[in-house]
Amino acid sequence: MVNTIIYLLLFTFSLPASSEMHAFHISRTEINYDVQSGDIQIASHIFIDDLENGLALSGVKDIRLCSPKESIEADHILEQYANSKLKITLNGVVMPAKLIGKEQSKDLLAVWCYLEISNVKNVHQLNIENKILIDLYNDQKNITEVTKNKKRVLFTIFDSEKIKDMCNM
Repeated sequence: MVNTIIYLLLFTFSLPASSEMHAFHISRTEINYDVQSGDIQIASHIFIDDLENGLALSGVKDIRLCSPKESIEADHILEQYANSKLKITLNGVVMPAKLIGKEQSKDLLAVWCYLEISNVKNVHQLNIENKILIDLYNDQKNITEVTKNKKRVLFTIFDSEKIKDMCNM
């Protein structure tokens, strides 16, 4: 019995620290429309290893997110990636978001990317396209919640079969 436990512990600690460490592929995005300021605030939580793999698929190598060796272009690259994979459309116009910051999650496995679309007034309908990592993982799920003044107006899950949704604000 003791030998079995020792073998199990040795096997567990010898696993590589890579995407195999989590057998699921998921992101979470929170979108809030602040009516008074006219800002659409976006926070996306994405596993770092998955995001780096997704960026590598688009030609970006050695970005090393949230590490001391992070690329000096990381913020610009993240903003471009976010705008290519997470599209917010208002009145038929895709509105690019500006990356205002990022931070590593407490468990050190993910990154929170904070984006904003500024000065948009009288939003009555929001169209969302969320393809974060969909082209990389066929089991990718992108949980997305939309709020208006912090009150939920939409909760949906995007995947390879559903990449678009809309909500009335």
